[in-house]
Amino acid sequence: MKRLLIAMTFVALSGGARLHAHDEGHGPKLTDMGQQGGVVSPVIDKKEMSKGVKANVVYKAELVRFDDGKVSVYLYDNDMEPLDLAKFKTEAKGVVETEKKGKISTVPFALKLEEDAFTGKAPKPSIKPFNIDVTLTEGDRELLAAFDNLD
Repeated sequence: MKRLLIAMTFVALSGGARLHAHDEGHGPKLTDMGQQGGVVSPVIDKKEMSKGVKANVVYKAELVRFDDGKVSVYLYDNDMEPLDLAKFKTEAKGVVETEKKGKISTVPFALKLEEDAFTGKAPKPSIKPFNIDVTLTEGDRELLAAFDNLD
C-alpha cells in the first residue's frame, strides 16, 4: 500500500513537470508588477532559449488577457518604461501550449501592433495550466516572451 501511494504521488508530481519545467525556462523569473494589470515575463533573444534562466533579459513584456480571448502584449525596458515600438515588425507570432498525458499541443495565433501593444485573439486552451509564447522581431533579431503556467 505504501509503495502504491508513493508511486501515485510520483506520477502526480511528474505529470505537470513539462509545463513546470517550461516555467522560468526562457529567462530568469521576474518580480515586476504589470502596468496594465497583466503578468510580466522576460523577453530574451530567441537564440538564447537553451540557456534557460541564464538567458539575458533584453526587455520585459506584459501579457494582458481579456474574457473574449483577446490578448495584448506590452513591451518595456528593464526599468519597466514603455518601449518605442517603431523598430519592431508590426506582426508577431503567438502560440498557446498545453500538455495532456505527456503530449504537448501547440496552437498558433497572430498578433498585430496596434498603438502601444501587440494584440491578437488567442485560441482557447484545451486544458489548464497553459503557456503563451510570443515571438517578436526587432530588426533582424527574433525575441521571445514566454508566459507560463497561466490559468
